[in-house]
Amino acid sequence: MRLQLVEPIDYAGQAGVMQVRSLQHALNVALEAEDWEKVRRLDQSCAVVIDKVIFANEGDTKAIAEALNELKGVYASLIVQCKREVALMAH
Repeated sequence: MRLQLVEPIDYAGQAGVMQVRSLQHALNVALEAEDWEKVRRLDQSCAVVIDKVIFANEGDTKAIAEALNELKGVYASLIVQCKREVALMAH
């Protein structure tokens, strides 16, 4: 049996922003596919990643703001799509 270690993920600076962008892309793909289970799992992961990015960038508010600003667009799209789904159910 061989033990293989995984490199730790870097959440500081641009690396943290890239982690958020990766989740953002995956969320967009899941939204387009209307894969609500995947959206739910990614949303849960997103909260954890954001916490790690904030912690790793305590002195770098620019990196935090950049990551969160881009992500808010995804959530705005999610809200619009959810409203559309509810409207379709009502008719």
